[in-house]
Amino acid sequence: MNIQRGSKFKPEKDYYKIAGIILLVGLLQFFTVLNLVETQYPGYSTSINTISELGGSIPLLEPSSTIFNLSLIIMGILTMVAVYFILKSGGCRLFSACLLLFAISIIGIGVFPLYAGEIHSFFTIIAFISGVLAVIFSYRLGLNIPMVILSLVVGFTALITLILTFSWGLGPSNPLIQLLGKGGLQRFIMYPGMLYLIGLGGYLTSRGEDWVRLRFSKGYF
Repeated sequence: MNIQRGSKFKPEKDYYKIAGIILLVGLLQFFTVLNLVETQYPGYSTSINTISELGGSIPLLEPSSTIFNLSLIIMGILTMVAVYFILKSGGCRLFSACLLLFAISIIGIGVFPLYAGEIHSFFTIIAFISGVLAVIFSYRLGLNIPMVILSLVVGFTALITLILTFSWGLGPSNPLIQLLGKGGLQRFIMYPGMLYLIGLGGYLTSRGEDWVRLRFSKGYF
């Protein structure tokens, strides 16, 4: 029986696991802050108000606006770190490029809030497009069949919604805005993809050996 005690037991590095944990932390902290900040915004409506208004409304609601923008930046930075470990594990470059572009755009949204005008809109559009493509191309990470199906359903649903939104515009004549409101439409595009990325983070953490079980099954303790 092999006996290795305490810190001497060092399993091989599993970078997919590290990437998954970092992705989970980044996205979960954002959703936590998002829910907190929404409660501090007087009269906020998830249908009428966009997500960006939480960090860039005029006048600013402090400290909520600063907390929200910092949370966006943290999510972007952690997602970039997750991309690094995915590439280090030999993950798909196409997926990684899309996720990296999404992360950079999220940081841009946090650095240039809604009141920044066109530059904020630019980063928002890039975040929409790159986020949707990252969800679609995640199947190239060697996922199991249920995750592949989920990525394609979520990704293409968001992509079709995004195309229709660009085609019909953001005016009141857009049928989707009439149905969901501008804030509701934005969430319909962003939330499923971001929730899928949380699920992907959880999936990646399960890649490789289960080292806790290995300690008992192979005599390590």
